[in-house]
Amino acid sequence: MPTKLDTLLDQHLTFNDLPVVGPVSAGHLREYVASCQPPRASEQQVNRMLTRLATMMPSPKLSNDEAEERMALYRRALSAHALPDLHAAFEVIIRKCRFFPTVAEIEEIVAPIRGRRTRRESAARMVLLKHEREWKEPQEMLTEDDAKMLGHILADPMGKSEGATA
Repeated sequence: MPTKLDTLLDQHLTFNDLPVVGPVSAGHLREYVASCQPPRASEQQVNRMLTRLATMMPSPKLSNDEAEERMALYRRALSAHALPDLHAAFEVIIRKCRFFPTVAEIEEIVAPIRGRRTRRESAARMVLLKHEREWKEPQEMLTEDDAKMLGHILADPMGKSEGATA
């Protein structure tokens, strides 16, 4: 997507303040909106991310049964999120968390990531709606005859003819 449109989606504008975009920009926005429905994370993908975290961070000592139950709980809870949101959240976790995070901590990290994605999608939909409602094809320029007639009107705005008396 062009930088100008990308920047537009990050601005917090009301519907009335949004610009009316042309058909090329509307096409970019349609593609963007279509791509905003990312796939959900599968339990295997969540398991892989959690396993990587567990090897990098200290976590409590658990029996095998407890560890399996804990992983199942994390998989169920986190597989409801979009895969790109979880990837971004796990990047934050790796940089900021000192201990293995709880599901609630992961949810807190995912929320603003998901919020930004959904806010941008909503903004793109609003710009598209404004395009559909207000876009008009550019009109033809004045013809030579129209320009002459307009020139006469402007030269004599009150419509007085040369021979008329006041």
